[in-house]
Amino acid sequence: MSVAELLEGKRVCICGGAGGVGKTTTSAAIALGMAARGAKVAVVTIDPAKRLANALGLEQLHNVPRRVEPDRLATGGLRVEGELWAMMLDPKRTFDELIERIAPDQDRARQIKANRVYRELSTAVSGSQEYTAIAKLYDL
Repeated sequence: MSVAELLEGKRVCICGGAGGVGKTTTSAAIALGMAARGAKVAVVTIDPAKRLANALGLEQLHNVPRRVEPDRLATGGLRVEGELWAMMLDPKRTFDELIERIAPDQDRARQIKANRVYRELSTAVSGSQEYTAIAKLYDL
């Protein structure tokens, strides 16, 4: 059974594992393959290294999805029938966006974001990338 057949009808595919096992390469390959078949795909990385951008031939990625233009892929010999979007998650920015969305007003959001404990928690590495990845996935 092919990867495309395994993903048929699915909305989410998560590639996980230890460092250096090929998560980014696998994610990029799956996303490219599904976009080539006509799917609208977003590939998201939580790795602050620029491997995903490099794999897709892009200079950089940010906390908002960026469309990978079909012409860019066509120069590499890949014809895309669907859409390919990519982003590199910024956990701090995602936490800030969450506060802005749920705070009762802008003044309260500013107070929360200025709080020393919030600043520490929103930049802590342990678990924050995974949490914000799921939060961003929900937004997509």
